[in-house]
Amino acid sequence: MATPELSDEQRAAALVKATAVRSARRVFKEELSRGEMTLSQAITRAKADEALAGIRVHDLLQCLPGVGPKRAAITMEEIGISAARRVRGLGTHQVEALLEREAR
Repeated sequence: MATPELSDEQRAAALVKATAVRSARRVFKEELSRGEMTLSQAITRAKADEALAGIRVHDLLQCLPGVGPKRAAITMEEIGISAARRVRGLGTHQVEALLEREAR
């Protein structure tokens, strides 16, 4: 499938949108890493915002204080969450399992 041809205006609009999404995700991750919100609040907020819903679960977990790449990967593997899963794709049982793990 070929890439659609975009006009200069469409390309500029897409660039602005992509920049806004990256900025929103960066601010969101920084807030989470500073402990300004819980994992539950983060997941709820991310599912409600389309820009944040595209964050990979692995990246979200790494933003939690005390969680690095290895711990995030182990947690996801134990729960049965694919490494490629994004927040928007989390099911209710997966969210419950993540929140239960965080409570420990």
